[in-house]
Amino acid sequence: MNQPQAVPENAFVVALGDYDTVRLPGELAMMAAQHGATIAEFHSFEPGEVASQNDLAASEAVIAALGTAIAHRIDLWVPNPRADLVREEHLRRLGLVLQRHGVNLLLGPHLVPCPTNAGLNEIDFALRIEVQAVDSLDRAVIAAAGIRTLEMEIEAAFCAESKEIPHEVRYELEVLAALQQDNGPAPHLPTPTTPRKDGVAMLKRYVKWLVDECGTSRSLAAQILNCLGQRTPANRLWQRGTISALLGGRYDHRVAA
Repeated sequence: MNQPQAVPENAFVVALGDYDTVRLPGELAMMAAQHGATIAEFHSFEPGEVASQNDLAASEAVIAALGTAIAHRIDLWVPNPRADLVREEHLRRLGLVLQRHGVNLLLGPHLVPCPTNAGLNEIDFALRIEVQAVDSLDRAVIAAAGIRTLEMEIEAAFCAESKEIPHEVRYELEVLAALQQDNGPAPHLPTPTTPRKDGVAMLKRYVKWLVDECGTSRSLAAQILNCLGQRTPANRLWQRGTISALLGGRYDHRVAA
């Protein structure tokens, strides 16, 4: 299991919290900047939504935030963990999932890395040790059997390339962070489990936010969607023409058909 490090200077982070926490994105951006971080995305949920759920996978905002953090190898920041997540097990599960991918869970107004060795308390420490022991045994068995898992394939692909965020992706994340600071959090994007009809509607809301509220060009909107791992219903990269088709309702008719 990869051991995450403290947040580096000038790093990107993904912010996660309830609507009350992220309703003032400018204040969060200033808070992050005081600790050398830039918010790449905001993800929010209804107050009490996550605390009332036993399974974090039930929250689209949590899944989307984790997906961005892991895909781009950037830290996940929960500015108000006790009020927004409430449950200790939620913090532990978020931290362990991120830790598997060498990414940090940052907590509170000072962006403090979640403890990975000592744990939040004795019980948390014991549970973390148990999970790490299971992961170590699993990897040992896989290595001894010569089995190559999908996770190992992905890890090898990452290692084969530079660990730095590509320049074009960094630029688009910087643009998106600035847009959200000026215009508020972006609408939610679809996840892999979102039904296709709902996904098209979510993409359209997101693009309308970029184009109508933020004033971006359709070409830049396409670049941002591609940077965030979104694809057209035909599983192709977004372009200016397909953005126009999305806004014009062409994909609505295809989904309905």
